[in-house]
Amino acid sequence: MIHSVAIAHQEIGFVQEFGGKGEGEGEFAETVFMAFDRQGGIYVTDNKHQRIQKLDSDGLFQFEIQTTDMKQFRLIDPTDIDVGADGTIAVMDWMLIKLAGTEPPMVFNLAPCVHRFDADGRFIASHPVGVGFPNPYGQGNPATTALPGLDADGNYALIVPVGGKSLARRSFLLSVDGQGNIYVLDEGKIYKLDANGQPVKTYSLFQPEAGGVIDAADMTVDGKGNLYVVDKQAHRVLKYDAEGNFIQSFGEYGDKARQFVSPVLITVCDDGTLLVADEAKYKKDSVSQLPSRQYDPVGVGSPNLYGGFPYRIFRTRFRRVQRFTASGAYVGKILIRFDREDENHANLKLKAIDYSGNFYFINTETLKFKKFVPTRAPIRSAFQTEVKLRYTFDVEDIEIDNQDDLDADFFNRADFDERAVANVVDAKVTFAYDLNENFRLSISNTVTFFRLFYTDFFRARDFEDFRGIFNQDDESIQTFIDDRIQVDLNLIRDHSPYRYREAGVFAYFNVIRNDFTNDALDPRNFRFFDFKARISDWGGGIRYDLGTAVRLRFQLAHFIGYNRYTYFDEVDILYATGGQEVDDTRALLRIDGSF
Repeated sequence: MIHSVAIAHQEIGFVQEFGGKGEGEGEFAETVFMAFDRQGGIYVTDNKHQRIQKLDSDGLFQFEIQTTDMKQFRLIDPTDIDVGADGTIAVMDWMLIKLAGTEPPMVFNLAPCVHRFDADGRFIASHPVGVGFPNPYGQGNPATTALPGLDADGNYALIVPVGGKSLARRSFLLSVDGQGNIYVLDEGKIYKLDANGQPVKTYSLFQPEAGGVIDAADMTVDGKGNLYVVDKQAHRVLKYDAEGNFIQSFGEYGDKARQFVSPVLITVCDDGTLLVADEAKYKKDSVSQLPSRQYDPVGVGSPNLYGGFPYRIFRTRFRRVQRFTASGAYVGKILIRFDREDENHANLKLKAIDYSGNFYFINTETLKFKKFVPTRAPIRSAFQTEVKLRYTFDVEDIEIDNQDDLDADFFNRADFDERAVANVVDAKVTFAYDLNENFRLSISNTVTFFRLFYTDFFRARDFEDFRGIFNQDDESIQTFIDDRIQVDLNLIRDHSPYRYREAGVFAYFNVIRNDFTNDALDPRNFRFFDFKARISDWGGGIRYDLGTAVRLRFQLAHFIGYNRYTYFDEVDILYATGGQEVDDTRALLRIDGSF
């Protein structure tokens, strides 16, 4: 089955939280490994506490497996875990193998093994992994190669690790296919065991056209027995058939579709598709008008601390999981979106993906698991809204007196006195939405309202001409409104901090309304001036980074509108009237660079 919407992406939604730090039921230590059965059951290997717990699909405790009888089995360093189609549990560990012919103190080989348990957690058997266990006496003095330990009866014994590395530096990967066959990856080799734990085949991982050492981070098996291994260093997925023959590889370094940055997880889902998670991270930062905080949870700092940014930055971080067919064809992606300012999103690490494509993150501080499910409704958690509102009230009183006028009383009767009262309102609302890790859409509305009222008093002798004598004291009122709506679409072309580049387009519509009147205060003076302006402009543009230090900008704008004015003189005679019409188109091309 292939998803019908190949180019669309999904996101994830939080479902539930379970687990935590501790030794009780449903609690864990730092080092854990996860697996799932086909019914949604969750299995967790707790390495420190040497136990295995089964939880239901809601994270509720079901049972645990611990060492109770060392003659049956002994959990020494349990790590990777997987569950077969019949519910059989397989766990990677180490086991002691007694060497014949040794006298007390007995000598044991410490060999990798797979412990098997049934669906109810009852022990079935332990199976050593590898062919032939070397006799320590043939490798030198056992006193220098053996480690002290205890056998199953609690007696002193000597223990010799098997393999090229010691237990502390050894890591394994384990998978179980639909027929119960067990696959173990140990130091570049695959050991295949049948459903009864008997050796079937051993082969080395390689791909003929590339060669080199494979740094395997995870592996999985599909229903046909095909083995998939993610190579963390070469940024690829390798595929082998059930016989160990190399089939294909896909992937290369990068953060685009079908590229990887150190892949770390791979899962075969119930629909047959592959989910591959890598360590690619996508940063989306938005700068607000809020001042920065002294102790910012994302480490920005205040402008007074170590040169921090003066405004508060809101950070969104994306991870992605890509979906492929069994043949390596790209199907789509699932985006993981986290808000760095949300404490519920802090310290989360992707730990596992189950067969239904659900995601399990562990909080590295609290050791609680958070379960997320894929969703096609990403908008609900992705909107960012910023509201800016500012009101300014300003009063000014200006008094001017002739410095050569020695008889003037400046404090009571200055030559000129003006009183002005200004009210200013600035409002901006922005709705932003990160469509995915590359695209950001924002819509903003900015409104400026300005109203100025002032009076002028002239203390000099009233103005006189052939029409008469007139007092020139007056009052003026100006009202100004600027309303702008803008839509921006921004694309991050390259996320690398060394090659970071953006591109974007924008469109806007702007309306300006300006009214001004001037009126004489004396009832015998009919002087009056009235001015009105109505301007609208709309346009758009693009910005495109030609390189990391060069940006191209192009903008096209069209202006349309008019202004009108009327002036009556002191005896109420129309002195002047007129206006202008505006119909103008402007284009601007600009290149900004830093060299």
